[in-house]
Amino acid sequence: MTTKVTNSYGRHYAQSSSADADQAEFLALKNGAASVDAGMYDDRLAGTFDDSEAAENRERWHREDLRSDTVAGRTQEEIERRAALLGPAYPFTLDQGTLAYSESPARLYEFFLCLCNTQLSQGDNARLPRVFERVAARLVATYFGPRAQSIHVGWPRDVLVGRSFCAAMATVAQRTGEWTWGPDPDLPSTYHRGDEGCDFVVCLNAADRRQIGQLFVLGQCACGNDWHTKFSDLDLARLRKWFNPLSVVEPVRSFATPYHVADVWLREASRESGLFFDRARLTSIASAAPQDILDGEIEPIPDLVELVLTGIPQTG
Repeated sequence: MTTKVTNSYGRHYAQSSSADADQAEFLALKNGAASVDAGMYDDRLAGTFDDSEAAENRERWHREDLRSDTVAGRTQEEIERRAALLGPAYPFTLDQGTLAYSESPARLYEFFLCLCNTQLSQGDNARLPRVFERVAARLVATYFGPRAQSIHVGWPRDVLVGRSFCAAMATVAQRTGEWTWGPDPDLPSTYHRGDEGCDFVVCLNAADRRQIGQLFVLGQCACGNDWHTKFSDLDLARLRKWFNPLSVVEPVRSFATPYHVADVWLREASRESGLFFDRARLTSIASAAPQDILDGEIEPIPDLVELVLTGIPQTG
C-alpha cells in the first residue's frame, strides 16, 4: 500500500524513501546484490525513523522493529515503482527483499546513480557534473526527435563551442540563425565567463530549414542533493539582456538532474523549472535512442562508472 502525501513534509518523506532506494541500489551496484534495507543504515545512525502512533507504548526494541519494517517497506515500494517505470531499462531485479544488479548496455542509469552517491567537489570528481550536462543535452535533444540539435554552453565550455559566453552564444546563433548578440547599453560588449544559468540549448530545427521561429529548449542541470533549490537559476530575463533579439518564439525552460524524483515532487518541480528530466526520464529516453547517441566528445560512461566504484569516496 502506497502512502498518500500532499504537503512539504510528505515531499520530504517520499524523497527520503528515494534516497534509501539509491543507497540500496548503489550497494548492489558495487557488490552485485544488496538487501533492500541496506539503505536504512544512515537512518539508524541518525535516529530519524518516523514513530507511528500504534508503536508509542511498546517496548523500545519493538518500536525499532516496527520502524525498520516501515522504512524497508517504503524502500521496496520505491524500488518497485522504478522497475515499473523503466521496465527492461532498470538494471536491478528484486526478489524476496534482495536487490540484484545486472549491467545495462550503456551504463547510463549506473552513471546517474553514481553521481548521487559521490562527493562531487574532490579532484577528478568535478568533471562528473560536466559530463552529466553534456549527456543531458544530447538526451533532451533526442527526446525532441531527429531534427533537434543540442549545444552545450555551460561553464566550463568546450573549446570548439567557445570559452567565453559571447563566443558560445555566437556558436548558437551560427548553428540556429537566431540569438543575435546585443547586450543592453549598461553591459559589457562581451561576457567572458559564466553561463547565466543556462547549461545547454536545444533547437528543434524548422521542417523547411528556414531558421525563423524555431523552438528552443534551454537547460539547467543540478547534480547536488540541493537540486530542489536550483529551479530558478535559469531566468529568461537574465538571458534576454544580452541579446537583441533573443529568439522569435519564447524559449522553453527545462531542468535535468541525475536524481530519481518522487512523484509528489514532480508537479511542483515542473511548475517552477519547466520541462523536468530526472533519472527515470533520462534513462527512458536513452533506452530508445540510437546506440551512438553519446559518441564523440563525451567521455566513455562505463569508464566513469568504474572510476566512481573503484576510486571516488562515497557520500556519507
